[in-house]
Amino acid sequence: MNIQPSEAQGSRVKGLLIYWLAVIVVGFIGFVLPQIPFQIGLFGEYAGINLTIIAVLQALLVIPLLYWGLRRLNLSFASIGWTKRAWLRDSWLGVLVAGCWAIVQFVWLIPNTGGAERADIVAIVSMLEGHWSHVLWYLPLGIIGGGLTEELYNRGFIIGVIACLFHRSKWATGIAAVIAIVFFAAGHLPTNAVEWIDLLVPSTAYTLLYVATGRLTAPIIAHGLWNSFAAIGIYLLYV
Repeated sequence: MNIQPSEAQGSRVKGLLIYWLAVIVVGFIGFVLPQIPFQIGLFGEYAGINLTIIAVLQALLVIPLLYWGLRRLNLSFASIGWTKRAWLRDSWLGVLVAGCWAIVQFVWLIPNTGGAERADIVAIVSMLEGHWSHVLWYLPLGIIGGGLTEELYNRGFIIGVIACLFHRSKWATGIAAVIAIVFFAAGHLPTNAVEWIDLLVPSTAYTLLYVATGRLTAPIIAHGLWNSFAAIGIYLLYV
């Protein structure tokens, strides 16, 4: 039986989507695994230098996986927006978004939703353990583990690959964008409405930055900078 071109193309796309999904699943495991030994106290607490170790391990596990997945899909990091093009303008966009979100959080949202009693604030204060040096150990987790690795994974791979596979189709990119927004938020295990808002708003902002520019610079800067603002602001205001 002869396979029509459309059928062959459909089979190819299905095969590529399997690779895409496999990388997403294994990548999520790559984010989780480095945290477990420290969360259960096997190699010390989930604090201090261990936070930097977690960030490095996440990058070492996830980024090579993304590279492998992209190669299997005949793509590259440049294909999904990891490029120097317009880096300065995109960086300022990221700074603007992170700064605005920090103002909303520390001036209005956190004080009006529990302040120091919020579960996420308590958790971060616990990680910082009252020491300024622990903020410095936390920053690589927020910048390398969050800003760089999570954006390559959540925005670059989840959205970028789908956009490439479907020839920049608006509907396919839109569906992938929604998946990325929700998956990012759900992956941080929010437990209440406030935590969902805390995650969905920046996740939507990072996604819009990525879709609007077609590049990863702005969401990486915005994500990493917000994580840094969060650690420093919480230390100054609540420790």
